[in-house]
Amino acid sequence: MTDTPGLKRKTNKDGTFREYWMARADLAKRGYRPSSVRLHYPDTVEGRQQLAARCQILQAEMLAWASHGGPKAPGFDGTIKSLSRLFQTNEDSPFLSMKWNSRVNIGKSLKVIENTVGPRQIGNLLGPDFKRWRASWELPAKEGEKHRPWRAKHAIDVVRQIIAYGVTLGFEDCFRADAILSKIRFKTPPARKPVLTAEHVEAFRKTAHELGWHSMALATVLQFSLAMRQKDVIGEWEPVQSVEGGIRHKDTIWVNGVVWTDIDSDLVLRKKHTKTGFEVEHDLNLHPMVIEEIGCVPLEKRVGPIILAETTGEPFKHRNFTQRWRLIANKAGIPSNVLNMDARAGAITEAYNLGASETDVMKAAGHLNRQTSARYNRGTIEQTSRVAAVRMTKRKVNKE
Repeated sequence: MTDTPGLKRKTNKDGTFREYWMARADLAKRGYRPSSVRLHYPDTVEGRQQLAARCQILQAEMLAWASHGGPKAPGFDGTIKSLSRLFQTNEDSPFLSMKWNSRVNIGKSLKVIENTVGPRQIGNLLGPDFKRWRASWELPAKEGEKHRPWRAKHAIDVVRQIIAYGVTLGFEDCFRADAILSKIRFKTPPARKPVLTAEHVEAFRKTAHELGWHSMALATVLQFSLAMRQKDVIGEWEPVQSVEGGIRHKDTIWVNGVVWTDIDSDLVLRKKHTKTGFEVEHDLNLHPMVIEEIGCVPLEKRVGPIILAETTGEPFKHRNFTQRWRLIANKAGIPSNVLNMDARAGAITEAYNLGASETDVMKAAGHLNRQTSARYNRGTIEQTSRVAAVRMTKRKVNKE
């Protein structure tokens, strides 16, 4: 079949056959990918012509690759795993320019991908493959446990990222896979619904003080009253190579948390949000809970980070803070499905419930657009009831 170079047929059990284009064995051994491509064309005159054209194109690409000495990027053998490794190590990869915690989170998804589908050849992938992967990544870790939709979403998002990176390297397989992925839409996992309410915060404050964890009370009040993210209040420990300056713990440095100098003499707190870089201003005189909690801190201790763990005298580690928060929340009677992270959503929802404008909520939360603030809005009955009341009032006026 000189007009269909590389064409191979494999017979199915029912007597039908399936067709493949196969790369030369010596070039496949040297690393040429795809080593095979499944061909789907009807057994008609037009279908045979299309098949022949496809085989000729694939053959020409293979021979061009061979004439130029092989792959453009050392280490790429056409598999998902090899592309993942290039994504993590190439100097031009966007992965290396990401913030450290983003690399950690993406690294978790890359581990899932490599361990489950790493050997798969990118050139052989079809839409059903990606859909099957996502479904399998969502399955519970153990029988009887909950499904993991967010794990699956994050993993498939990272698949899109590494395939897109392969496109920038000129890998033909990735162009094809990227085109397929662009046509697939996966259902977004349901958003969280729980919110931390003012009543929850009051109960938490009381319990935290009773247990001697005054810093936890202050941190939670700042999060809820000012709609701040946890890391913008307690800060985070960032890996660092140098050993000079700052608050250090082993090979990390404390950054991004609120410090006493963020509050001026008029009790106005100014803080740049870590995620968006948007600076917000809060008049603490308008937040009684914050004023009460700050009042519990002696003047001589109002230096450096505002939130310090009572046990160490240093800023909290994220895990220690969330674990301690959960223990206090349980004793305070806060439902187990309400998490510390829900403080920000609780603040934004309360603002919407009370009729605050979208623009004002956006400014208070440090968001760059109103759509982002709206996603944190978990209110329903209060807001729909207010809309209903306005509509009924208008109808009543029109009838009079």
